[in-house]
Amino acid sequence: MSKVAIMKESAPTMRYSAAVICLHWLMAVALLLMLCSGFAMANLESLPQALKFKVYQWHKSLGVLLLLAVVARIGARWWFSAPSLPAHFRPFEVRLARLGHCALYGFMLTMPLTGWLMVSSSVYGLPTIVFGWFEWPHLPAVTGNQSAHDLAAWAHALCAIAFSVTVLAHVGAVVKHARVDGTHLLRRMWFTRRSLHPPTRKGPMP
Repeated sequence: MSKVAIMKESAPTMRYSAAVICLHWLMAVALLLMLCSGFAMANLESLPQALKFKVYQWHKSLGVLLLLAVVARIGARWWFSAPSLPAHFRPFEVRLARLGHCALYGFMLTMPLTGWLMVSSSVYGLPTIVFGWFEWPHLPAVTGNQSAHDLAAWAHALCAIAFSVTVLAHVGAVVKHARVDGTHLLRRMWFTRRSLHPPTRKGPMP
């Protein structure tokens, strides 16, 4: 093995893989649209029924794609090596970063799952046609179950609020590290290998 090859193998990972980066930004845009449309759906009572139906179908369709995307995202994170955190990070900062990422993944899974339960248990039984491409099935054994629907609706709304707060904290931490500490963590999630603080600690999370 050549000296160059050995250096490449031993060099620390400076950024996430291209697959994870692409999924991250596509999902970020999709989740922002989902949150905006979800909060707006609470004020659609004055709109015509046909328009409300289209908005709900669009929201459900994007939710299905996001559920599939977050499963792919988790798989990509397990498959590809993740960049290590900067060596100067204190232990509590590492723990907070890991906890924050776990919370983000948890909410990204829970929101579409609770939405799926809401649709499946609705007394209306309306199908979910994902952008006109295919029909997404309902969960079995909950059709018309009002109790399950109410619980899912409550959990869905709570997760949306908690996820929004977690995202703001996530963005705030990135900004804080860049402005106060001079550590540009955003470079880890972009198509560049530049890093102000080469990482020394390896691990799959965050």
